[in-house]
Amino acid sequence: MLVTASFCLFAQSVHAQGFWERTFLLDLRIGSSRSDIATNLARGGYELDGGTPIDFADWYTARLPEFNIKFLTSLSPDLGLIWGISTGERGEKYRIDQGMWIGFIYRYETSNQSDWTLSAMSLLGGDFRERTCQAYYRVTESFETVNCRLAATPLPPQDTLRFLVRERGFRDARATLRYQIRF
Repeated sequence: MLVTASFCLFAQSVHAQGFWERTFLLDLRIGSSRSDIATNLARGGYELDGGTPIDFADWYTARLPEFNIKFLTSLSPDLGLIWGISTGERGEKYRIDQGMWIGFIYRYETSNQSDWTLSAMSLLGGDFRERTCQAYYRVTESFETVNCRLAATPLPPQDTLRFLVRERGFRDARATLRYQIRF
């Protein structure tokens, strides 16, 4: 994590600077662990009873990939605020909600050559939700709500719904405690 390196940069006189003068880019990233879920779901497919192939990549490829940007704003020489946004992501059969990053970093200097750094951050929002499909079943001669990926399995349509992927944005929360010795 770039937090420790960035934290040293803003140990200047915080009170004399404006907000943007005390704010630094911490992380810029395309994708997330939630985007990785969609990438994994995109593998595979099946064939309908009429022979039409279904490729999951068509359903689980993002129109625009998720974009995460995080900043670090110095509140004092030893305390910083981590904040940022996540744009979210959408594909035909899933959605990742937009979110807001929030966290902090605190540094405690134990000597001239060592310090402890505690940082924590979490994403508010950013939930991953897989969508359902309407599938026609010849056996029942009706349309049923089903998990799209499992529509061609022997499972009853209502049982496939238990396997819809739902993940909270909170899964990307992180906490780090670091002890550093400089020599």
